[in-house]
Amino acid sequence: MRTVVITGASGFVGRECCRRFREGGWKVIALARRPDPAVADRTLPFDLGANGVGPDFGEDVDAVLHLAGRAHALAETASDHDEYERINVEGTRRLVGASVRAGVRAFVLVSTVKVFGDAQQRPDRGLEETDAPAPDSPYGRSKLEAERIVLGERALAQRVVLRPALMYGADVKGNLARLWKAVAAGRFPPLPETGMRLSLVHRDDAIVALEHAVSTPAANGKVFHVTDGCPLSAREMLDAVRLAQGRSRIRLALPVPFLRCAALAGDLAGALRGRRAPLDSDALRKLIGPAWFNSARIEQAIGWRARRTFGEAVRELAPAESSG
Repeated sequence: MRTVVITGASGFVGRECCRRFREGGWKVIALARRPDPAVADRTLPFDLGANGVGPDFGEDVDAVLHLAGRAHALAETASDHDEYERINVEGTRRLVGASVRAGVRAFVLVSTVKVFGDAQQRPDRGLEETDAPAPDSPYGRSKLEAERIVLGERALAQRVVLRPALMYGADVKGNLARLWKAVAAGRFPPLPETGMRLSLVHRDDAIVALEHAVSTPAANGKVFHVTDGCPLSAREMLDAVRLAQGRSRIRLALPVPFLRCAALAGDLAGALRGRRAPLDSDALRKLIGPAWFNSARIEQAIGWRARRTFGEAVRELAPAESSG
């Protein structure tokens, strides 16, 4: 039986990843600050941000899937900057070192498309892996440094970096969950069609990409974007959610200048109250700006292709209590 170590095993992706790999005949060891024996065959306590040389796996391990890390904060503070360095950079370095000492064959890092930042986006076509990263946040810079640590460790026979686009699926949290709830409550503004595209990928498809990355020699030493290949505008996403809830498509929409003025008012309100408004300039940029990434490389190199699109799986965003 092959053995895989998975960090972030209790998260949105990690829990399902553990299940898939166990079903595939792998023995799963979960690394976590608060081990959950329900998700794996064995759990090991491990804090990415702690000092030390890294975990001792205690047995032969074939692969490590590094999903854990300090997530992106909307309003980054000085303490967040330190946490990114301590967890995303030094934590990855310690885990890579432990993997080398244990003779691990394959190491896959789940990174982020944030290594490109917001300013580098192109509205006419998706960014590719050959485009030079230009992170504009401490989070993006920390993940790019983690990529370099993994790809630079030649003692690992198989080292791969995956950069998933915005992930969705059952039990997703964050902006997509809030989008579903806001539409259901009739509180989401009617967005205009700007033509700016956003890349997405279903969690289950991203996990299949992880399986390919571990087992396909052609993936070694490479970085891959992971998307469903069907980028959508925010208006198209909103219409998909509305249709899934039995509503009609949007017929009228707020013009972009109006939204920009509302966002500026949100900036001012946030500064006065000390907390972010529901709509500010950063939120608007994420709503109507491009975040388009090309994933042709992973399809050509290792034969992975997404099986789901947002329009087909959007009903999975519904909270469990109302999805029936």
